[in-house]
Amino acid sequence: MGEEDAGAFQTVKEVTYTFTDSGRVRNTLYAGKLEQFIHDTDYVKISDGLSLVIFNKSEQPSGILNSDNGLYFKTLNQMKAIDNVVFCNPKGDSLFTEYLTWYSDSQLVVTDAPVRILRADGLDIKGRGLRAREDFSRYTILAPSGDIAVPDEIDNKNEAEESQ
Repeated sequence: MGEEDAGAFQTVKEVTYTFTDSGRVRNTLYAGKLEQFIHDTDYVKISDGLSLVIFNKSEQPSGILNSDNGLYFKTLNQMKAIDNVVFCNPKGDSLFTEYLTWYSDSQLVVTDAPVRILRADGLDIKGRGLRAREDFSRYTILAPSGDIAVPDEIDNKNEAEESQ
């Protein structure tokens, strides 16, 4: 019999957890349903939606991670967001993917799945795989794909340099 066949030892619905470090709020998790399992590792299964608000040192929201489901591994300091993942920053940039992992101890967000980033300036970037800061202020797409539009001011600058 599998662990989930035996059922969770604790189930909580419509919850809000605020995590602090040295008296400062680090993040707040809003979840539709949490089920805690203990087997080889202690983990929490999150379903019915999750929203994780990550705060900076000034306790201002610096990143918001939303997904349909997830898994939280306390001893590993990581959360896996699964299904319809959207990760946003205060500048208005948004990442769309099917799953990603947030490493709270190293403040990184990582995925090897296909990604799409819509930047606040209208740029649409696609690729596979991503490594980003937890505030989504810096990121690297591991395998970019598709057409990349060059803004007019960059194109005009290159033409001016070539004519000299």
